[in-house]
Amino acid sequence: MIVLRRDPAASRALKPAISAIALAGLLAACGGGADSPGLASTESPASTTGAGLADEGRAQAQGLSGSGTPAALAGRPDLVVMLKLEGDVWTLAKRHQLAVVNQFGQRPIWRLRSLSRKQDLGQLLVRLKGETTVRFAELNLVQEAPVARHNSVWAIGNPNGQHNSVWAIGRPEDYATQWAPETLRLAQAHALSLGTGVRVAVLDTGMDSSHPALASRVQRDPAGNVVGRDFVSGDKDPREEGRAWYGAFGHGTHVAGLVALVAPGARLMPVRVLDEGGRGNAWVLAEALAWAVDPDGNPDTDDGAHVVNMSLGGTEPTDLLRTAVALASCEFDDDDDDDHPGFAKDLQRCAKGHGAVVAIAAGNSGSADERQYPAAEGVKGSLAVAATTRDATLALFSNSGGWIGIAAPGEFLTSTVPGGGYGVWSGTSMAAPLVAGGFALVLATPSPNPQPGRTGLRAWTAEDVVQRITDRSAKVCGASLRSFDAAAAVSDLSALDPPGC
Repeated sequence: MIVLRRDPAASRALKPAISAIALAGLLAACGGGADSPGLASTESPASTTGAGLADEGRAQAQGLSGSGTPAALAGRPDLVVMLKLEGDVWTLAKRHQLAVVNQFGQRPIWRLRSLSRKQDLGQLLVRLKGETTVRFAELNLVQEAPVARHNSVWAIGNPNGQHNSVWAIGRPEDYATQWAPETLRLAQAHALSLGTGVRVAVLDTGMDSSHPALASRVQRDPAGNVVGRDFVSGDKDPREEGRAWYGAFGHGTHVAGLVALVAPGARLMPVRVLDEGGRGNAWVLAEALAWAVDPDGNPDTDDGAHVVNMSLGGTEPTDLLRTAVALASCEFDDDDDDDHPGFAKDLQRCAKGHGAVVAIAAGNSGSADERQYPAAEGVKGSLAVAATTRDATLALFSNSGGWIGIAAPGEFLTSTVPGGGYGVWSGTSMAAPLVAGGFALVLATPSPNPQPGRTGLRAWTAEDVVQRITDRSAKVCGASLRSFDAAAAVSDLSALDPPGC
């Protein structure tokens, strides 16, 4: 099986039923996770039609008519279950009156939905977790649930609930001359590495790939098409959708511009996982991560991202996203005594070094106690990123705590916005892509510890890249966190601590 390394502090007990339904794991989805071929995984014929799986599951599991149709099932909370080697999803579904909606590729991870509106989901989860063939069971989403922002997967920007200012201010000349490049010592870093050849997947609200600052930095196929995906609408066009001044529209383009600022030689892979309101769901995020590291579904081809940025999160942990991040980074343990064949492609891909190092925003609650997930899962090969100010202090809106691995500039940063413009935004959403760009810079330098049989960008492991960034970091004034120093990360220079710290 795949045994995932985890921070013991991240383990949790089952919430009472009312809390589980209200918080719903991570999600208040608004468009993502629908039962459509576009949103099902492309890795397995069995998962290309959620409705078909629901029909088959209904026939095998319960034989109910009417109440088990896809239309009748719509709107009910989903559950995510991972089975052990001996587990059978149809047997499980029949026993608990569940429909099988779809599967996470060929992996033993299933999205299920209750066939009975009378089932108490809290009690159902207790029963599922008590099954000897179940590794984990959790809620996936409540569609449009009236929950607070902290209880959803949200784009992590615009601290304190303020309207974004991306349309009000922002000048092209400020993009390169703002305070962050000097703080990161980008000029010195770029003399040694531009991140050339590194592919960076940006999982966000989409991206304006025609923006003058981004158009030449987008990964394209031989026909000139953008290599990207929209997991909200279920198509291959990951452009931003929505309008200025509404929700999180422009968030993904702003984030992508900050990656490009740090790593101008890297190529961007836009992946839309959040709607225009900045909301998404765990199932879609997991599928997007799997796609990002293996777009063509062939583990032998090296076409996936080397770096993934996720400027998003929620306060409820999920085993699904923890698993998906670990599979993407290839930083998991393989127990040959219980090797599930559903993970064969992941193992094959990772054996070739086709994994990605992951930067994740730490959240904007200004809290030393709150944890944001998946950043706080502590998966090896990923790094939780806090935000600092131009004074080298921790931003007031930024979360803090020992679970956060690094900090980077995140206050009043100018970057690209849809329509060819520039704007200013603050948040750990802005800090994370600067670190993601730093990952690209490091990957484009020779690895001091190349993995046997691997060359070039793939000579690095995700955890080695994380270690390089954290080992060569600078002080944050008044905090125990360390700050990203691009010049130190790609050279033998010592990190430059801020004056007076």
